[in-house]
This record gives sequence, C-alpha cells and structure tokens, in this order.
Amino acid sequence: MAAAATTGALVAMGHRLGAAALPFAAIGALVLRRTVSAESAGLLFAGVVLHVTIVFLWSAVFVFLSRRGRWNAGVAAIVVGACELMTSRAATSFTGAGAASVLQFGDQLVLAIVYALALVVGMRFAFSLLRNA
Repeated sequence: MAAAATTGALVAMGHRLGAAALPFAAIGALVLRRTVSAESAGLLFAGVVLHVTIVFLWSAVFVFLSRRGRWNAGVAAIVVGACELMTSRAATSFTGAGAASVLQFGDQLVLAIVYALALVVGMRFAFSLLRNA
C-alpha cells in the first residue's frame, strides 16, 4: 500500500513538473550515474525498482518498530517518514541525483507525510484482515 501511495504521489509531482517519469528517472540516476532524463527508459525502470525496494525496506523498519519495538504506530510512521526524507536529501547532497534533486522541499515533505499515512493505514488494514481470517 505504501509503495502504491508514494508512487502515485511521485507521478503527480512529476506530472506537475512536466514529466511524470522525472522523479523516477532521478531516483534511477542514483545507481546508474547518468544525467537525469525523463525520456530514458533505463533510468525510469531502475528508478521504479529502486523506489519500490526502498519503500519495502523502510516499511520493514516501520513494522519492526511498531511490532517488535512496541512503538505507537503513529510515532513509528513519523520517525520512518522523517528518516526517509533525511536519507533522500542526504543521497542527493552526496550524489547530485535522487528524487530530492528534482522535487521542491515542500513536495518532499508531502511525500514523507503520504508515506507515513500509508504505513499506518496499511498496517491497520493488514492486521485487521489477519484478525478476521
């Protein structure tokens, strides 16, 4: 759920910038070390795969904090969202690529909020299904 929510948010932000693929191309440029271009299929594919992978990794941290660490789900989501925002900005400052290289800070904050909300909603949805099964 978090991957779908953040992917949708990135598509909308990229569309507003002129190319829906632009944020994903910027993410793909992190690993392929190429100039960001929304027309590059390789950058787009690498960016989508890397984005989904990163979302799953941060989601695992969220589940660990909220289930094993017994943190409140809202607090864990805020911490994970803030950490995602900071690592995205750090990756951009070190490499010059990444979503933060093409998104304004306000868009980055919105993305972190969407991610945190999707984590909480997704966890409630997933574990309510387990209780009803």
